[in-house]
Amino acid sequence: MDKYISGSARLADIIMKHERLLLVIERFGIRLGFGDRSIREVCLANGVNEALALAVMNLFIRQPIPPDIHLDTGILSGLMDYLRNAHRYFLEEKLPYISELIDRFISHTENPDTRLLQQFFKGYEREVDEHMRLENSTVFPYVKALLYKDSGQPHDHAALKYSIADFEAHHSDIEEKLEDLTHLLIKHFPPTKDRFYRNLILLELFELQYDLNDHGKIEDHILTPLVKQLEDRHINEK
Repeated sequence: MDKYISGSARLADIIMKHERLLLVIERFGIRLGFGDRSIREVCLANGVNEALALAVMNLFIRQPIPPDIHLDTGILSGLMDYLRNAHRYFLEEKLPYISELIDRFISHTENPDTRLLQQFFKGYEREVDEHMRLENSTVFPYVKALLYKDSGQPHDHAALKYSIADFEAHHSDIEEKLEDLTHLLIKHFPPTKDRFYRNLILLELFELQYDLNDHGKIEDHILTPLVKQLEDRHINEK
């Protein structure tokens, strides 16, 4: 089992070992070309909270959040920026790219069943879009209003007509339908001459599945507990 990622580790070495962390640093606004600097140094240079970055990185490599990392509600603004950037990546880059691959697959395959694959994926895209836009338009404004209220600043009272329990109750498992799609291509979709695009689509779907799973962990293990702390403080103040 890998050891925890620590702030003293060189970021370049960590990315060479865990290439999927390229997605993480991009969402924190960190650009490549940081030389041999440590994670701590890179975070400091880019205005990124080190504890938050380490928590996310460790979750991404299938590790729990290290016990020596303390996360408080002060990191919520940075966390929401990260999650919004992830949503933008899914909705504007990853899903359109897979859709384009499916269109190419269809153009290279005479099998009419390929149209069903396209319809299935379009439906999945709509579901992910609805899920993430709800978070952007409802969950994040709610957290922002809580933070403003907590600091005594003017806040959106209407946005407070929500709770993180509502989020948990409707936090749909969008990974499950994605798994159905991969099973369709592997187990049930008729053989086709064009194996290149079919395999490429599957590889992209697997990567998307990993990414969405890790994204959900960040929301479940970081966002939700911290928002509950804010809610508890306000309940106790009443």
